[in-house]
Amino acid sequence: MKLFDKVYAYIWGKAFYDSSNCYIIADEEFVVIDPGTFKSYTNLLGLMRNDGIEKVDFVINTHLHRDHCESNVMFTEKGALLGFDEKDSQVSQFRFNSDIKLGKVFVVGSTEIEVIRTPGHSPGSLTFFLPDYSAAITGDLIFEGGVPGRFDIYGSNKKDLAKSLEKIRTLEAEYILPGHKRIMEGREGIDALLERGIEFLSIY
Repeated sequence: MKLFDKVYAYIWGKAFYDSSNCYIIADEEFVVIDPGTFKSYTNLLGLMRNDGIEKVDFVINTHLHRDHCESNVMFTEKGALLGFDEKDSQVSQFRFNSDIKLGKVFVVGSTEIEVIRTPGHSPGSLTFFLPDYSAAITGDLIFEGGVPGRFDIYGSNKKDLAKSLEKIRTLEAEYILPGHKRIMEGREGIDALLERGIEFLSIY
């Protein structure tokens, strides 16, 4: 689904509940963000082709949990370069090699992607902010209803997660593109969701 001029979103329903949403930026070069599991790969490929996306130049991950990154290899075997925060290697079941050192900004064609460190759900979790669209691709940082990502799994840290939510709040994003479930829209509503997530973490 074309979300913005150069941004595509593939949001999975119940059939692929165990695979992350996938986002693609198409601007001269093509970058896939969180390609998901093997289970959803064939469907993803079909949807991409329907949108005229054939070749992928880069794959970048918000984090290295299986539901977000298992299909990395399906693209890297075809020549795509891979990027992620190497801190996540310690919690991943996969032994990926990073081809790209992600700094503060990653540019695809003329589209700028701000790379923001947002640990908590995992030690190397990243948020990719698209200033042209005021949209934040947040992985498992926050979901509908202000539900924060899990902080009870290996490598997670509740205090870091709360700090990361505060960091994302300062972006004043108009859109949150999460790793699962629906996209969230509207600055005021998003701010309230982030506040709710921070409050939740302070209680539990």
